[in-house]
Amino acid sequence: STIEFPALATPTLAMIDSPAPASDRLQTLRTRLAPLKEDPGSVMEALYVAQELFGYVSPESIEVIAEELGYPEAHVFGVVTFYTMFYTEPQAGSIVRVCRDLSCHIAGAPGIAAAIEARAGIRNGQSTADGKLKLELVSCLGQCDRQPALLVGLDVHGPIDEAGAVRLVDQILGTE
Repeated sequence: STIEFPALATPTLAMIDSPAPASDRLQTLRTRLAPLKEDPGSVMEALYVAQELFGYVSPESIEVIAEELGYPEAHVFGVVTFYTMFYTEPQAGSIVRVCRDLSCHIAGAPGIAAAIEARAGIRNGQSTADGKLKLELVSCLGQCDRQPALLVGLDVHGPIDEAGAVRLVDQILGTE
């Protein structure tokens, strides 16, 4: 059976600076992993939980996931580094991922990315100085029916135009 988790929070620097000590968050991680122990192939779900708690997948959370789910740490680390949605370092409060693949490209993704870069004053792979927003140009988001598409955290936006993308940036940066 599949475990249903509530909507995951977008990882933020505030989570990393959380008043809850890392040891408390590690214990919370252990508790939330308990239902996954009997579910083979639950590493990705566990990684999303860790990223929600820490704002990224910390080395300590990799150790806990490996221990609790019975996998070698190298296996868990391999999953973390294979998928682009997992981070091993703290990230900006909101990560905006713009699809750059063919269908979104043809539908206007380059203009959307340029509008985001201009409004936020950053380029692909960079974060704003205040740590509120990071831009990533990524391969397929699986939203070809909603092209051009982008994600803010795990929320899909599409079809979207340049003006809509700028409004999202303004909301994230609090400049609307």
